[in-house]
Amino acid sequence: MKRRLLVQRVFALLFLVPVLFFASCKKDVAPASGETNVPAAGDKTANSLSTARVPASEVLQTLADGTFIIVNRKSGMALDVASASTANGANVLQWGGTGGTNQRWTLTQLSDGYYSIIGVQSGRALEVYQSGTADGDNVDIYDYSGANNQQWEFISVGSGYYRIVNRNSGKDLDVAGQSESPGANVAQYGYWGGENQQWGLLKVTHSGQLTWTLTSTGVPADVQTRITSAMNNACARYNALANWPARTLTVEYNTGVATADGSTSGNIRFGPNASYQAVRTAMHEIGHTYGVGISSGWSANISGGLFVGTTAVDAMHSFDGPSAVVNTGGGHFWPYGLNYDSEWSEASAYRHVKMIWAMRSDGM
Repeated sequence: MKRRLLVQRVFALLFLVPVLFFASCKKDVAPASGETNVPAAGDKTANSLSTARVPASEVLQTLADGTFIIVNRKSGMALDVASASTANGANVLQWGGTGGTNQRWTLTQLSDGYYSIIGVQSGRALEVYQSGTADGDNVDIYDYSGANNQQWEFISVGSGYYRIVNRNSGKDLDVAGQSESPGANVAQYGYWGGENQQWGLLKVTHSGQLTWTLTSTGVPADVQTRITSAMNNACARYNALANWPARTLTVEYNTGVATADGSTSGNIRFGPNASYQAVRTAMHEIGHTYGVGISSGWSANISGGLFVGTTAVDAMHSFDGPSAVVNTGGGHFWPYGLNYDSEWSEASAYRHVKMIWAMRSDGM
C-alpha cells in the first residue's frame, strides 16, 4: 500500500526588528555569521496542549451536489489521493490542505439517497477496493461503474459533520488508528462513533473582496508591470481562499524602501529591488496589513515565541499534525509566512492565506 512520508523542511529566518505600524521585510538575506536566536522556518516543536481539528475559521457546508474538500473531524486533514495520482487503484489517505485538485471531490446524488464521490483531478470514483466488506479493507479510486462499492451514504452526526458509509459493506470511511498525522491511511471500518469516522465538507472557492490601487505616479513601466502582476495574483489568491470583507489596499513604489513593507492602514510599499516585486512578497505584505507582527491583536496571541490563538493552532495542526506550532519572531511567523522565496510553493501559498484568515479569527 502506498504511503506518503511527511517531510520536514528547514529554512533559516532572520529575526527582524518590529516597528509599531510598518513591518519592514528583508527576507532573502542569509543570517550573518555568528548571529544567535535565528529560528528555523518549518521547525515543529512538540506541543501537547491541543490536538488537531477543523479550525473554526472554516465554515462547514451542508450536503448537496457539488464539489468540496472533505475533511476529517479528528485531524482536520483533507481526503487526498496519494501523490496526486490519477491511476486506477491509487491509494487514498489524509493530508494537510494544499489546494490541490487531488483534494477536491464532486458529490452527485444517486438513487435512494446515496452519492458518488468523484476525484476532480482523476475523474475516478472513491471506492472500497474489490468490493471488500471487512473492517480495514482499503479505499482507493477507480473508474466509475456505479457499483455499490462506489456509492456512499452521508449520515449527519450533528455540528455539520457526517458519517460516510459505503453502500456495499455498510462500513464507514475511517482514518486508520485515529491518526492525526499527514499520510495516515483511509480505509473502511464498522462505526463506533470516533471522530476519525466523521467528516466535514468545505468550500473549494470563496468570494473575498480584497482589491488594491497603485497610488504612485511616474513608476517605470517595467516596475509597474511587475507590481501589478504581483498584486493581482496575490489578491486573487486571498479572495479565492476566504471571504475577505471589502477592502482596498493602497500600493506605492518608493525607492527609499530597501525591500517592501506593509502597514495596518492597508498600505504596501515596494522598493526598487525587482526580486521583491513578486507575488510571494505581495502575499507576505498583505499579511502585515491584516496585523501580522504589528497589531495589538497579534501581540495578544503571542506566548513564549509562539502564536497560540486556538484557531490558528488548529489550522497549523490540520496542515502538519498535532505537534506542529506557529513560530514567531521579528514580526513574522513560520512556517507558511512566505518570509523567503525559498518558502514558496502552491501549497505554502494556500496555507499562508488560511493561516492569516485563522489568525484574524483569533482577534489579530
